[in-house]
Amino acid sequence: MTGKLSETVAHLPQSFQDETNNDRPEALQDPIALISHELRTPLNSIRGALGLLHDGKLNAQSQQGQALLSMALRNIDRLIRLAEAIEKETVPVMTIWTDSDMEQFHLEREFEQALQNQSLEVFYQPIVVLQTHEVIGFEALARWRHPQRGFISPAVFIPIAERMGVIQEVDRLVLRTACHQLKVWQQQFPELKDLTMSVNLSALQLSQPDLVPYVSDVLQETGITPNDLILEVTESAILENPETDVEVLQHLRDLGVQLAIDDFGTGYSSLSRLYALPITELKIDRSFICNQQWQMIEGITRLAASLGPEVVVEGIETETELNALLKIGCQKAQGFFFARPMDKHGAETLLASGRTSVALI
Repeated sequence: MTGKLSETVAHLPQSFQDETNNDRPEALQDPIALISHELRTPLNSIRGALGLLHDGKLNAQSQQGQALLSMALRNIDRLIRLAEAIEKETVPVMTIWTDSDMEQFHLEREFEQALQNQSLEVFYQPIVVLQTHEVIGFEALARWRHPQRGFISPAVFIPIAERMGVIQEVDRLVLRTACHQLKVWQQQFPELKDLTMSVNLSALQLSQPDLVPYVSDVLQETGITPNDLILEVTESAILENPETDVEVLQHLRDLGVQLAIDDFGTGYSSLSRLYALPITELKIDRSFICNQQWQMIEGITRLAASLGPEVVVEGIETETELNALLKIGCQKAQGFFFARPMDKHGAETLLASGRTSVALI
């Protein structure tokens, strides 16, 4: 490399300069930073070379121009090798790509495609009256049925959606789909005209300024009675921005929809705070069931009754748990003991048969 070219390279982005040797910046020790570096470095190099040539700062036919073009071509080859490794996994991936990194990268790209293709599904878990096992509502839940891997756990793809900044799209897909489905079932089964649909709202969704107008539009579009829609928010979501969120919740309540605190008991709220919230329902977290904290459940149920919200207990899996809740006086619940989340066809079959204990569909 001539002195003139060395001076030219010195004015390029650092990542472009890094391509003149095989050393990665020592500061890039974090795997995510390294992955980003592995992708951005060749792109910056190519952009820098093309920019210099395009602006006429270097002649493509000159020795310096040829050196830059050669450098850009090497980086194009680098990107191609990386793409082949990602797509086929037959080429050794750059040393920064662990098996876990590669798996995560694949899942993010595949989830993005699933969202674009509208191939995410909505499953429904029944909410029942404990005494009679009568189905009085459903909780709508996002499900990802991967064409090769089968069902991907929400514990895996929901964090992916949050990292990618598309959790709001998932929330709105579930809300709109669930409200349309509720209307279909209410028309199909007139005796279930009071059937409710519970839909989760993420903290990000709760912070969106157009949330209330969007919910209003969905209600008008689907024609469901607002009181038949229950929007669930977690304690932690409310605690992120309490003053603003209380105002948003009140506007939602003014639309006529019901509001529930999901996973109640896992955050830092107290029942006294419920006076400030327009809440109509508490959903006691399943951890209380798992730990058999029956006195705690009874205490929450009694205090909630004095404040107004109804109580739904989550995570019922055995007859022993059912009997313990009946003894306490709990009225509503959901869990695998009654039914696992199911697709719309399974839920329709359940409603038609009047049964509540079915296998996962």
